Amino acid sequence: MTKEAVQILIDNLEMEINNGGFDQFYFNSAGDYASETVEALKAIEAIHTSKIVQSSIDKFPNKLVPKDRNKRQNILIKISPDSELFESQDEEFYEYQDDLGNLLKIYTKTDY
Repeated sequence: MTKEAVQILIDNLEMEINNGGFDQFYFNSAGDYASETVEALKAIEAIHTSKIVQSSIDKFPNKLVPKDRNKRQNILIKISPDSELFESQDEEFYEYQDDLGNLLKIYTKTDY
């Protein structure tokens, strides 16, 4: 995964969650890349946040988030009809135990 892809995935994660929580993240196109977002977080060493995102993925049937947005939205309607399923993950994310901005800055300036 390129550094640019890592940056985009994490920026999209933050934007969606800060605007409407994990429900919004999964409802919109950013959710197409849920698993890749976990890998991007690990790449910048945001381990705590990667675990939060993984725990939200685990709430999907068979712990798989469909890449197809329509399928994912239909599942969301069933598993989170009141948009409350991911409240604990939302709260954990908002604690920002990983400084994503700083970790991204360090990661994008480092050559591996």
